[in-house]
Amino acid sequence: MQNNLYGFLAKKFQFQPPGGTNFTTIAWMLNRCYLVVGDNNGVLRLILFNFDQEKSIGPPSASLLQDHSSNVSSDDAGLIIVWKIWKSPGADDYCFSEMFNNRYKSTVASLKWSNDGSRIAIAYEDGLIILGSVDGNRLWYKDIGASLIKLAWNTDDTLLLLGLTNGEVHVYDQNGNFCMKVQKLCVRNVKMETAPSRLGNLLGGLQRRWRRCTDGRGSAALLMPESSLSTEELECDVIVSMEWYVPTRPIIQKTNVCRDPLASEQKANWDNVPEGRPRFLIAYQHGNIQLMCSENVCKSARIVGFNYFLIICAQWSPDGSMFAVAGQQLDLPETERNVMHFISAYGDQLQIIRLAAGHFSGIAWEGSGYRIGALIDTSIYLVVMKRPYLWTYYGQTLVFAYKCAESLQQVLVFYETKMDVKVKRFVHNLCALRSFGDYCVAIFRTEELRGVAYTMQLCDSNGTPVDTYTTNVQPDFVAINGQMVLIASTDCFVVWHFSVPCQSMAAGGGDVRIKFPDRVHYVDEHRNKFQKQPNNGVKFDKVCAVSAARDFFLIARESGLVHRYSLPDIRLQCVHQTNIQIPKLMALNCVGSRLAVVGKLNTLRFFNLPDAYTFSPVAGFEREKVWMVEWDMVKDDTLAIMQDQRLLVIRGTTETLEPVPKSGRICQFKDFVVTTVLLDEVFRDPEKISSKQHFVNIKIKAGLDDLPDFELITLGDCK
Repeated sequence: MQNNLYGFLAKKFQFQPPGGTNFTTIAWMLNRCYLVVGDNNGVLRLILFNFDQEKSIGPPSASLLQDHSSNVSSDDAGLIIVWKIWKSPGADDYCFSEMFNNRYKSTVASLKWSNDGSRIAIAYEDGLIILGSVDGNRLWYKDIGASLIKLAWNTDDTLLLLGLTNGEVHVYDQNGNFCMKVQKLCVRNVKMETAPSRLGNLLGGLQRRWRRCTDGRGSAALLMPESSLSTEELECDVIVSMEWYVPTRPIIQKTNVCRDPLASEQKANWDNVPEGRPRFLIAYQHGNIQLMCSENVCKSARIVGFNYFLIICAQWSPDGSMFAVAGQQLDLPETERNVMHFISAYGDQLQIIRLAAGHFSGIAWEGSGYRIGALIDTSIYLVVMKRPYLWTYYGQTLVFAYKCAESLQQVLVFYETKMDVKVKRFVHNLCALRSFGDYCVAIFRTEELRGVAYTMQLCDSNGTPVDTYTTNVQPDFVAINGQMVLIASTDCFVVWHFSVPCQSMAAGGGDVRIKFPDRVHYVDEHRNKFQKQPNNGVKFDKVCAVSAARDFFLIARESGLVHRYSLPDIRLQCVHQTNIQIPKLMALNCVGSRLAVVGKLNTLRFFNLPDAYTFSPVAGFEREKVWMVEWDMVKDDTLAIMQDQRLLVIRGTTETLEPVPKSGRICQFKDFVVTTVLLDEVFRDPEKISSKQHFVNIKIKAGLDDLPDFELITLGDCK
């Protein structure tokens, strides 16, 4: 099963504010469905989305306080208003102003609620910090003598981090006492040079300096006073986002406000942040992002850099596993510059989405983490995220893993769909799940005296381990066939030839298994002088995808190279060039004669592999926006793909059957039936999984002219 992140534009909500104004701010309450947008005339609109009906409820009427149903706004003159969301039984919700604060002397640079919702910090450009309580009392104020631009609370609200206009970050305790400076690792090594004419056009199009006020959970609320960007400002280390990930507190009382089946009324599995995973980011306008585990730990800090990219803002996802970066790609045409990057918490590129042209003001995550809103001109573009899950499907069994909300334990579930039988195992540090035939492999991370190791368990349909193996190779990529499991890291791999009980008896007693050494192989060690990697400027060409057939397997690298190795002797047969940048998904058909490759930009292409030394692209075939591929288990020329929210079945290279609107994941393609599962619904409430509610069989009646191409039936109807 493919477990790559994928996002796509699903909806556009167009609003018509009076006077032709543009929206400038956006914030989303993470534990409810409220969305706030503000325009440059000082008008705030509170929007309630009903995702069940896929439309917003009521007229569109900042910074949201999660636990107290409050929202704070500020204009460029320094006026701060705290709004209260009033819930009236039997009537529509409405807002009223609860508190005012107007200093008049300086512009508000940033404001942020504490994570527990009890305090709010307000930073002014002239260097004044005010800390107030939720009931309106001023706790303390301090003039730090430097111009401010950003604020952030640490995880337990004991420290307040202040971002200065010169790019420095100072740390103060909750009483206003200076503690330390955060070490600055980002350097100006990202390419920002542009031709003078292009830079002039960019500045003329923006005509504003980006500033943000954020809520206690980091929801964007942009303030844009009139001024112009200069070349020097683009090159200096201007902080545009300073975000500390803190899990969202759940709703204490259930309300009838949120009707989203994926949002906050679910038993959210957001848990404690794993040790060593960054949770604090500092995003600089010129294209660098500094990732840290805490404000005083720089040993494991990471730097994410973008060339020719002007960052507008960056924001953690609700579970902290990744963050979104909004900005403008300066080396693209003006109509294509609005771009959103999705980066893992460890700094790895996950997805790039190009947005519509216009005035890009900011982004805001919806509470479930399945959606993110982008604010452009007077429209909200809703991006749907297909998140990677730990799951696989084989035979008639769905295997998936989730975190128990009460105990935070990891639960591995084997659900037999035909008999409606569920087997649960409590496990620790599950890394990957893959399957083939009647077996699946589960890989666990274990701590040993010699360091970190990874244990593989081959399991039957009941979840019973039948064979195990331990290796030190990190399982970034996994493939399996009927005889072996391939796991690969970014530079090496190991092949485990497993043993299945009674396999020799099933073969009539004549199967004598040959033992092969399960040693670690480095990708470059097999290459001879005729298979030398071309010099394309890549210093370290990482492994990025793997796939396996019966008698060979493939390893793809970020440069587009594909290494073919024979089985079972693990000999490098050939190195092919796909001309696809960073292949992230490869799938071989049932006989290994055709390869489907999905690249970095989610474009699907085919390659024919008639023998070990031939690797020819299929001319004239290409599909965009593809995020999942599943070959038919017996027909080598037919496969099913997911393209945005549509299921397509492709036969050969030219015939494409009529697409079916579908939001599930492909489990299996066999006997002209595509089995899909609604994984988002399964993970919303894993205890209530049902074959009738969560599985859909799509029967393809291809070749019968008098019948439609597709017939949708639930799995329960097949029993």
